[in-house]
Amino acid sequence: MILDKYNPTSKIKRYIRKKAINIRKKAIKKVEERIAYQQKEISAYTVQELRKLILSEEKKILQGAGWKGAIVAIGAMFGITNF
Repeated sequence: MILDKYNPTSKIKRYIRKKAINIRKKAIKKVEERIAYQQKEISAYTVQELRKLILSEEKKILQGAGWKGAIVAIGAMFGITNF
């Protein structure tokens, strides 16, 4: 239908999908860095272990984003900008 073009839910879903991909990429980079810091090879881990490490990093990134959003909101209340 013509109204499907103007449906905001598809735009919102696309935006969320892009953010999720970016978060996953950041988490993978951090896991790779952590493994390199431990002086191990990625092949030393099983697929299940790597998935767990990536999921834990994603959670950390999302929690950090939540705190950053809260700090920006509090700063905005007091007129402080550009964090």
